[in-house]
Amino acid sequence: MDEAPKKRESGNYKYLVKKFGEKKISSRYDWINDLLRDFVYKFGYEDKVIISQDILKHVVVDYFVDIDRLKEFQEIEKVHSSKIYAYTCFWLLRHKPLQLVCAEGAEDLAFVNEEFVCCLLRSYLFSEPENVPILENKKEQIDNFVGTMLYFFQYREYSAKNIELMILAFQAGCGYQYSADHQ
Repeated sequence: MDEAPKKRESGNYKYLVKKFGEKKISSRYDWINDLLRDFVYKFGYEDKVIISQDILKHVVVDYFVDIDRLKEFQEIEKVHSSKIYAYTCFWLLRHKPLQLVCAEGAEDLAFVNEEFVCCLLRSYLFSEPENVPILENKKEQIDNFVGTMLYFFQYREYSAKNIELMILAFQAGCGYQYSADHQ
């Protein structure tokens, strides 16, 4: 029997280091940690929210376990950025590494992890092309999309697959609009 399934079953994920390399795993951890830290400081949450490093480690491990399974099952070598963001966001939402440290006065932070994921996805979705000003008559549609995405993560059942579909649908809409504008 293959060693990897035995190790997966026993809860030992050392095989991930062999498959992806310590540098890649630690780089992904650092990238997410930096994004979380920047988010906390940008919104002034330092006194109310901490980043649980232990939970973040689970996010990264579970992300790589899923990516490993996807690569094996779908026989892909390089994972598309839509999958990277979808699976990262899914595990961030699932494990919730942003933790409240105050007992009261933070009701507005009940969904801080969902808020972070919306910011992360928004920055990804609106990154190409960069620095595109949103026309005033289209701002309501963009705000509605982001608001609905936040609501979805707060109150609906989500999966990495439907987050990926959301990303791909948005990108397809951008591609369609670009095609319509440049005919």
